[in-house]
Amino acid sequence: MNATPAAARDVINADKIRAAIARRSRGRHDHADIARWLQTHFFRWAINSFEHVLPVRSIEGWRTCIGEPSPPAWFLSKLAAAGAPMIYIDPEHHLLRDREARMVEFFHARLGSRLAGKFHRITFADAEAAWSKDHERMQRRSKRGWWPSQPHALAEVVATPHGRFVELRAIGQTLRGELAYESFHMQHCLGQFAQRDRLEGGYGEHYAHGCEQGRIRLFSLRDPNNGPHVTVSLIEDLGEWSLDQVKGKQNTIPDAKYASDVLCLLNAVRPRDIGSLDLSRLGIVAQNEGDEVAYVAFADLRDAARRHALLGAFPHLLAQHPQPDPFAQWLALAGGAAVVGEVAAPHGPVVAALHAMNAEEASVPNRARLSATLMEVFPQWLAPALAQETVAPKGGWLRRLLMGGGAAAANQTTPHRQWALAVPELLFYRLGVDGDSRRGRLAAPQGTGDRLRAQIESELGISDGETDAAIRTFCETFFRVPYLAHPMLVTAQQEPHETASKEDPQPDAARDLLAWHAMRQSHLLRLLVAWNLLDETRGWALLLLNAQRVRDCFLDWPDFGSAAARGHAIWLHWSGREAHRAKATQVALQDFQDEYDCAWKRLPWSAFDLAQAIAAHPIYATA
Repeated sequence: MNATPAAARDVINADKIRAAIARRSRGRHDHADIARWLQTHFFRWAINSFEHVLPVRSIEGWRTCIGEPSPPAWFLSKLAAAGAPMIYIDPEHHLLRDREARMVEFFHARLGSRLAGKFHRITFADAEAAWSKDHERMQRRSKRGWWPSQPHALAEVVATPHGRFVELRAIGQTLRGELAYESFHMQHCLGQFAQRDRLEGGYGEHYAHGCEQGRIRLFSLRDPNNGPHVTVSLIEDLGEWSLDQVKGKQNTIPDAKYASDVLCLLNAVRPRDIGSLDLSRLGIVAQNEGDEVAYVAFADLRDAARRHALLGAFPHLLAQHPQPDPFAQWLALAGGAAVVGEVAAPHGPVVAALHAMNAEEASVPNRARLSATLMEVFPQWLAPALAQETVAPKGGWLRRLLMGGGAAAANQTTPHRQWALAVPELLFYRLGVDGDSRRGRLAAPQGTGDRLRAQIESELGISDGETDAAIRTFCETFFRVPYLAHPMLVTAQQEPHETASKEDPQPDAARDLLAWHAMRQSHLLRLLVAWNLLDETRGWALLLLNAQRVRDCFLDWPDFGSAAARGHAIWLHWSGREAHRAKATQVALQDFQDEYDCAWKRLPWSAFDLAQAIAAHPIYATA
């Protein structure tokens, strides 16, 4: 049976994508066969298969993506017809350019092969698979062959803490031999030639030609023994030198200890940053200073909002944070960081959150490691021996949770529980029901409606036979914020903004998304308990820890509510959803705070303390 081909996607800026591919190809002086392949096969792949797209469902979406005030008639006609969804692809998306660079490298290496003149027969999938096999083969051959380094092939650029950065400035066989030397030690494709004895063909040919034609500049971090540790490449882009790649051994991100060396090079050469993921992962940030760009380490970044965005997108940067306060640790946890082992003083509630998410994992050593850390930062929460406790629960509430106490929460009203229950009150208010935080019951009040339940069950993947797995996933990812993985997080925060005011604060997308996530997670949790899908024991643990997250990360109730409303608007915008939903949340926030008996007015911001909430009324039932 023949497979049915996937339907073509409706990309509103297909012409601009094709034009951008052609412009970059002309700038690189690509061979005519490579340029034609990019204009056909690569273009078709980008239109039909590139994953990072934005849905366009409104005129406002057109204006945001295209930057033109009035959409053309064909767009309005399609919008009115409500047919197949329309999408937008950023022609300069760094992942799209990365794939394009791979393909240029692949085909350039085959210009002198038997495939020359037959590139049009090769599909994108075949080229991508062959490129991957080439790189796997290169690693297997990394110990075969060696070419000596030639001092006259290198020009020192700048001395660094671990040696010096040199530029490969030779031509001919001398340049090719230096490329082979770099590639031999670094185990990447820079100097991998098809004819190793003559240093011709293959990927090395691509880079050698690029250097000789003045389109590529290559730099190498060499130690006192001339051993390479980092390779940096620049490409000529629109008449300027732009940063292309920063690679450690085997094409990985360089070791963090070399970040200061790379920083020295970049501030000596001052290339333009075009959104290098290598740079972000290494913890180096480009900042515009007048007509030039300057590079700073993540730890020295003064723009708090941009630091938050980078930490949310690249949580491993927590280890480089100069002052990893509770907010930084919660944000890194939201992005997927382990936290324990990455900071000198883990924040107790953050460790407890990790513990609670992993409560049902089978790996006892991991739980024991978390337990040991939590006992150090908050010893009254846990009893000493994880493996020895087999009878009635003792010690802290989270210990009892992890040992599978399974008892229902004691229904005792305290200000701390009321405070935790009030976190999602705004969302209940928007539904037209009272969140009922005053009574101290975890389960959401009645009256939320079957339609809402159907929507939430669909979102969480709750269905017959899959309920337990869906609830387990909800708990195990409770404090992870998926919105932080969106590419717009870092991109949007790089844009210059006007000076902030109290009425119009400086945009801080990561903080706002964290607020929206915290509010919505408590909302979902209370609904799941009301629908008998989530046990109250685990529900209380997650709810109280989420309340502590809110308390640690925001200044007061109005600050939290405003941030959550902005976070909701940001996520709707990035998802291409209707803007009126964000406006409804903003209006509901204002009306809610104006209510005479508003829970946020009744409960002072300082009225919640996690340690007291646990100590006052342990969350377990006696026999």
